[in-house]
Amino acid sequence: MERKAFWLASLGLLIGCTKSDTKISQVYPIAAVSPEVLSFGDTPVDYSNTLDVQVINSGQVDLNISDLTIADNFAIGDHDDVVPPDEQISLPITFTPSTYTSYAGSLLIHTDDPDHETLTVTLTGTGVDAPTPDIDVSPTVLDFGAVAAGTVAPAKWFTLANVGDGALSVASFDQTGSGAFSLVGSPRTLTLSGGESQQIIVQYAPVASTGDHGEVTITSDDPDEPTRTISLLGNGGGADFQYPVPVIDCPTGVAPRDTVALDGTGSYDPEGNEPLTYAWTALAVPAGSQAALSSDTADTAYFATDIAGTYSVSLAVTNSIGVSSAPTTCTFIAVPKEEIHVELTWSTPSADLDLHLLAPGGEFFIEPDDCNWCNQSPDWGTTGSAQNPSLDIDDYIGYGPENINDESPADGTYSVKVHYFTDNGDGTVTATVKVYLYGVLAAERSQAMDRNQVWDAGQILWPDGLYVDETTAPYTAPRRGCE
Repeated sequence: MERKAFWLASLGLLIGCTKSDTKISQVYPIAAVSPEVLSFGDTPVDYSNTLDVQVINSGQVDLNISDLTIADNFAIGDHDDVVPPDEQISLPITFTPSTYTSYAGSLLIHTDDPDHETLTVTLTGTGVDAPTPDIDVSPTVLDFGAVAAGTVAPAKWFTLANVGDGALSVASFDQTGSGAFSLVGSPRTLTLSGGESQQIIVQYAPVASTGDHGEVTITSDDPDEPTRTISLLGNGGGADFQYPVPVIDCPTGVAPRDTVALDGTGSYDPEGNEPLTYAWTALAVPAGSQAALSSDTADTAYFATDIAGTYSVSLAVTNSIGVSSAPTTCTFIAVPKEEIHVELTWSTPSADLDLHLLAPGGEFFIEPDDCNWCNQSPDWGTTGSAQNPSLDIDDYIGYGPENINDESPADGTYSVKVHYFTDNGDGTVTATVKVYLYGVLAAERSQAMDRNQVWDAGQILWPDGLYVDETTAPYTAPRRGCE
């Protein structure tokens, strides 16, 4: 028994001596950052200052940067996301102050080091006032027009100016595109003091008449416009050059008193130089109309058609590098939708004239049979029915227009009259009446009038759709208001 116990004890000792007792440990990256405080000091507003942050890996495996976050007015430049063992990478940090104040924030670097998952760098800087250059180039397009091949066009130029108060340093004039254009003197660099300018002369000598285009790109130290581009065109720009294209969604089915939308949002630039700017022009309106575009420069302009007739507008667009299109035109006709539509306009800016439409057998200024400024919606049939007329525009001072409409008049003879209510210093004026029957202009008549006179312009025979002139000379108004 003692020998057996000894043998077992010896065996256990032997086994204990041969069994491995090593501990397996995992290898991690070890992250650090330098410096922990990055101070940009005083930096001119709108200028940029760039300093580097070093991310260090003293571990034995790669350090991976999973994410970076940074405060406003600071930005992170191009960088690597992996730091090899025993190496470091640089993170370029740019500070661009937008106002005259002190800035403080943080850069957070998120890594896969379990002991340093987030590294923090404190960022500081102050925006200060300093002389600043400001580049200005005009014009931005030089179009030489049609030039015969083998000749030299008269020179054109653009003016390069520094409208800021600090010196402007131009680093380069880079020309691309057709070699038919050349910069006289071949400028390379240039420095302009505040308020100084210089003309840059360009020549065009085409070797063929098929067209040429090119660009000059100016690179400078202007803080917010480091590059400016001038477009060069000759003989239409060439077959491969395409101008911006203006597009108007031209309205249809327009009636007087409609407000129509002139939509130019379909305009485009085949060369991709967008956004576009818009230039609307009212080309023509009916005589007596006071209609005007709501905007000259919006992508959609609105036009109120105050009277019947033909309206015409144009749109030209300019792309982001200053090349403009030829204008396109939209023409539409405002056609009255009412069966009787009467308009009044006059020739002076201050007088007040009034339009009257009398029901069959009606008397001047006697309600309800005289539709006018003091009886604008009389009841000539069933209340609210289409047989009732309405004065839809009452102009108090100058030119008009005024109009009276009847959607579906009853049978009879209607009288059209004009009253010169007050002159406001204008004296004699010329009144013009237009009568549309079933949407067609049936008559246009004019008459010179003096203050407080009545002009019996004519009669409308319904449902014949006929207009008959009256020959009575203007006479003194028997009344000046509704009775």
